[in-house]
Amino acid sequence: MLARLRSGEADLALASQLLPGAGLDSVVLASEEVLLAVPAGHPLARRRPRTAAVAELADEPFAVTRPGQWQRALLDELFAALGRVPAVACEGNEPAAIRGLVPAGAGLALLPAVARRTTTSPHVAWLHLDSGAARRTLRLYWRTDAYLSGAARRFRDHTIENLRLAAGRRDA
Repeated sequence: MLARLRSGEADLALASQLLPGAGLDSVVLASEEVLLAVPAGHPLARRRPRTAAVAELADEPFAVTRPGQWQRALLDELFAALGRVPAVACEGNEPAAIRGLVPAGAGLALLPAVARRTTTSPHVAWLHLDSGAARRTLRLYWRTDAYLSGAARRFRDHTIENLRLAAGRRDA
């Protein structure tokens, strides 16, 4: 995404990871909690309250996206804070496919809260993590050092306004 923005191939980028560098501006469109998804038969699935410490997960296998995607970056960051490397049992390119690996027993997964609202599988239990870093923040990026067409500016402004209105309705 960053390369396409820099080259002018893309006017805007929607990213769940920080895109570093000068000449870029961004706005946060949404921020949500990232939850721990575990197979329904896992010992953590019976826990009340449904909260887990990251340190408890040090030896658990994870189903996760490949390096470079936000889920993997978050998992690596959480474990690095413990001085550990996560046990990756399965990795893939498609973040949505990771959700289907949990009930199959391939490993635990870090998934955005929206996944819980859109997953109806009784074979997955959801837990909150004890880390404030367990969040996914979605940002819209654009270059400030290059021309942004009228259509791209209108799309950007429309997206920002509509997501703020939607967030206001959710918070009310």
